[in-house]
Amino acid sequence: MKKQVKEWLDYATIDLQTAKKILDDKLLSRSTAFHCHQAVEKALKAILENLEERIPKIHDLPKLLSVVREHGISLSIDPYEITVLDGVYVGTRYPTDRGLVPEGNPTIETVSKFYETANRVLNETRAIVEHSNNQIDEKEKNSNNKKNLFAENGDLT
Repeated sequence: MKKQVKEWLDYATIDLQTAKKILDDKLLSRSTAFHCHQAVEKALKAILENLEERIPKIHDLPKLLSVVREHGISLSIDPYEITVLDGVYVGTRYPTDRGLVPEGNPTIETVSKFYETANRVLNETRAIVEHSNNQIDEKEKNSNNKKNLFAENGDLT
């Protein structure tokens, strides 16, 4: 696995673990929502890094998901889920005139759903990256086998 991809996944994992540790604390529900958002954002950026795409300096989850999907990669995330989770990004960090989600500050139930979504996205991302790396490894192995076969037969072309 490429170093940068691993780093994106490691950071996403840390955000997800942080969210899990504070998940049941109503006082910290905004922080839980923030870390779930960050885990999804970093997972999507790991996919883009694995594709050797430029990582956009944005936090917009629907836009990041759209870029990932443009590459034919599908994640089992509902557009509504990603939109609601995206909506909490700024609101978790700064006071606003409106609540973070339709009911105001996120409830334990709401952040539990955010956590489930982030966990699913991160697990799917790991599987996508591993599958991609296995395909690359297989291509390199086949290429090396062909080179070795040609070398054994004295054909270096």
